[in-house]
Parts: sequence; C-alpha cells; structure tokens
Amino acid sequence: MAVLSTARLALRELRLDDAEVVAGYRNDPAVSAMQDWPLPYTVDHYIERFNRRGGGHLDLAAGTNLGIEVDGVLVGDVYVQCNDGIAELGWTLSTPAQGHGYATEAAAAVVEWLVRHHDAHRFHASLHPDNVASARVCEAIGMAFEALTRLNFPGRNGWEDDLHYAMTRADWETWVSRPRNRPDVVRLVELGPHNSSTYRRLTTHRSQERLVAPMWASYEHALFPEIIDGAPVVPWMRGIEADGEPAGFVMLADVTEHHPEPYLWRLLIDRSHQRRGIGEAALALVADRLRGDGHRTLMTSWVDGPGSPRPFYERLGFVPTGDIDDGEIVGRVTL
Repeated sequence: MAVLSTARLALRELRLDDAEVVAGYRNDPAVSAMQDWPLPYTVDHYIERFNRRGGGHLDLAAGTNLGIEVDGVLVGDVYVQCNDGIAELGWTLSTPAQGHGYATEAAAAVVEWLVRHHDAHRFHASLHPDNVASARVCEAIGMAFEALTRLNFPGRNGWEDDLHYAMTRADWETWVSRPRNRPDVVRLVELGPHNSSTYRRLTTHRSQERLVAPMWASYEHALFPEIIDGAPVVPWMRGIEADGEPAGFVMLADVTEHHPEPYLWRLLIDRSHQRRGIGEAALALVADRLRGDGHRTLMTSWVDGPGSPRPFYERLGFVPTGDIDDGEIVGRVTL
C-alpha cells in the first residue's frame, strides 16, 4: 500500500521481494558513481539492510527508504529520516527512469508530507559536488546551497568534499507560494544608488553558477570591463522587473567604434522567478531597443551541459556561428 501518491507516482515501503530490483539499479555504474553503498551491491546487502531497518517498517527516526513506483513498477527509492523536526532526504533512480522529473516529484511529495503530518521544520541533503542532477532536484523542491565541507565524507576512493543543500519550513512555504504565472508587465529599469543593492541580491540556483556569473561578478565586470580588440567593452545594464518585483538582470556589451555588433553579455533570472517567461520578455525589450538604434543582429554565447540555456536561446532564434569563445558556443540572432 502506498504511503504517498502523486500525479504519476506511488511511494511505498520497500519489501523483501524488491531485493533483486534494488540491487539491479544500485549496481548500475551510472547510478552508483556518486553514491556510497558497497559495490557490488548484492541481494544479501539489501536483505541485511532491510532486516536492520525493521523489516520494511516505516521508522522515520531511524531512517527509511520509500520505493518509487511508476505504473506499478519499482524504479527507485527516496531515503528519509526525520528526528525532532529535522529531516534528511536522498533519492536514487534507475537509469531508464531518470530525466522524467520523478525524483523531484517524489522528493517534493515527501517534503510536504513531513511538513503536514510530522511537523518537520528543517530539511537537508548532502551530495557529491559533481552530482549536478541531484543538485537540481534539491533546487527544484526549494532547497538552496548552504555549504561545501572539504574532505568531510569517506568515499570509495578516500575522503571527498560534501555539498550541502537545505531549507527551513518557512523557506519551503515561500517557495511553494512563489508566483508561477507569466507576469502581466515586464520592464527594464535603470540601475543606480536607489536600487543597485536590491538587484545585487538576485541569485540563480547554485548549479547554474557554472552557466551564468552571479550578480557580484556582473557588477565587477561592468566596473572593470575586459579589453577586446584593443578597447574596453562598454556595458549597458538594466534590472528586469516583473509585475513590480525585481526578478532579473540583463547586460549588453554595447556597440562602439571597436565593437560594431551588440553582444548579450549577461542574462540572469532569480531562482524564484525562473520558468515564468521573464527572460524571453526581457530579451524582446532588448531587441526593441536595438532595432530602434538601427541594429539588426545580436550575439551571445552559452555553455553546453546539464541545464544549459542553449534550448532557450535557440528557441528565440539564436543560431550557432561555429565559433567557440573561451569554451562557450557563440550564437547570433537576426532581430
């Protein structure tokens, strides 16, 4: 019987007859690479852990694993432990089940269950620093990066760094109540002493920092622009306001005698305002400004990999030029 259910999933206590399925996906190198269970993970390992954890009995204080079922098929599990209102979470999915949002859906359901029925007030997860997929699950359910502890975890190959994500109950309540709709009004606002510190506090998810520089770096780059083709780049920057709320930041390398084509230098949407169409609306305003000044193209560049903004830019008409700039793919759009 399911302990929890969502639109697509059933979360239930693991059973003894799940041993072969669990051992199967835990032995998959793509699944086990950044986990800490013994390898090879055998049926006997599962049975010993099952019996040690009370034979499938749901014991949150000791820690338990809830199986994740899709259409009646076990595809992974969620680890949950909750003591004195502090909950630790983890998740494992078989390779075929990855990439469908199941881990996020399952973890979000567990968090809400712990809030509603077990009075949890803090949630945390620890993961390998290279585990971008799990970091994105943490971020999707409202957790934020809290700390990187160095050489804190005894991994299979020696001591490893440990990445920590966390949120309080209040953080979760703010996250689940954040606006999700496409805003009615998006504006580009000038930055100055009256609002620069407000926009300075905008932040992406931690996993996105390899894709877009944080706000402090954008301000630094604007103050100390790099020299390209013998002349400093001239920044043109604006805050992005959505329905009256600071939601993002955009910066161009403006057109000069030495730099004849406008370049989208930075586009950042705050983590709590992403997936609302704000970036697309802001770039439409930028394009209007550029067309008004007589420009017909706009260039930018992006990093490939998990979470890459490439689909976003290509959807807006940016086409790779074939050039690579400092490891980034260069693209151009006709306005």
